[in-house]
Amino acid sequence: MLKNNDGYTLIEAIVAFGLTILIVSLIPLTLKALMWSPFFGSYSRLELNIYSNQLAVDVGEAEEVLVSQNKLDVIKRDEHVTYQLTSGSIRRLVGGRGYVPMLDSVKGFSCEKDGAILTCETVMENGHVHSRSLSSMLTKIEEPL
Repeated sequence: MLKNNDGYTLIEAIVAFGLTILIVSLIPLTLKALMWSPFFGSYSRLELNIYSNQLAVDVGEAEEVLVSQNKLDVIKRDEHVTYQLTSGSIRRLVGGRGYVPMLDSVKGFSCEKDGAILTCETVMENGHVHSRSLSSMLTKIEEPL
């Protein structure tokens, strides 16, 4: 019987190929786990985008917007929505009942008006500043006295 030691058997090649596929498929999961780790901050870009988009929708549907320190009141036809910074998180209250935590690890929240444009700035605990300008055709923006 002749022995050929110059190559791999079919079983060895399939096992090596399977291990390579397994390792390559775990790389994206590992990177995702690292991005959600405390080393990259305690908030994610996804949470920030969801908060920012919900704020834009509420202001876009608003008939009146009231701006005060660490608080934004959005008055719609059917409901009153409040965004408020409390204990390091921005909470969304609808109709004064209950709340939905929108964004955690927040150091500061402020909104300013410039004509019909409302600019809201969110300062995260790690120093990142997120700012977004919003407006609505129906919005009357006021600052309480």
